[in-house]
Amino acid sequence: MAYINYDIKQGIGFLKFNRPEKYNAFNQELLQELHSLLKNQATNPALKVLLISGEGKAFSSGVDLKVLLDLKNVEQARNFALLLEHTSELIYNFPKPSIALLNGLALGGGLGYATAADLRIMSTEAKIGYPAVKLGAILPATCTMYLKSLVGDGHTKDLLLTGRMINAETALQIGLTNYITQPAQLMDRAVELANQIMEAPELALAYTKNTVNFTTKRDIETIKLYAADNFAFLSQTKEWQKRMQAFADKKKK
Repeated sequence: MAYINYDIKQGIGFLKFNRPEKYNAFNQELLQELHSLLKNQATNPALKVLLISGEGKAFSSGVDLKVLLDLKNVEQARNFALLLEHTSELIYNFPKPSIALLNGLALGGGLGYATAADLRIMSTEAKIGYPAVKLGAILPATCTMYLKSLVGDGHTKDLLLTGRMINAETALQIGLTNYITQPAQLMDRAVELANQIMEAPELALAYTKNTVNFTTKRDIETIKLYAADNFAFLSQTKEWQKRMQAFADKKKK
């Protein structure tokens, strides 16, 4: 795979986004690789716990800006939004426990995918946020619902409407991360937690996860197609295109 590194050791799957030069931003190819890998590994008996991380200085900066700028019409935008949604659901509904390791930047849909995991461990140096609204965009419905299930309506509206960045201490206080640790200990802490989880029977873990996720999963089913249409509509507005281009020009300077 070009954009995903993956290996299994002693029951633990190590999945790493591998576009460090782009802060592991999601393009079509990365999402398709991730989608296929998650589907294939869901029934792998050798896999007990999945760790998801990012190469380099970021977990993921979210959707690649070039992908958003290249959306030519509503249908293309809707199809891309549905790919984002479906892939995040594969993480959320993955039959094995999953842990996201936030080593650096985690933005927008990238942070959304981290919230789709069952647990999150955050480096003390990491910074996270949802800047979509500042670009005239909207967060995928699934990611919005994952966030809401973790931190409630008030913190969700705060983070989404302001687009502000927060640090590890704030994330821990509001319930957006389960643990924080020094950068050098991030992987060791994740492996320690994975081994602790693996002390329980797989079936009990799966049923526990399904029970906790049930209400959010039901709510997602009622809203995700509507939200994909909203994303598609916004992607073709002049305001979206103006803000996206201005942000792209700013990054080039």
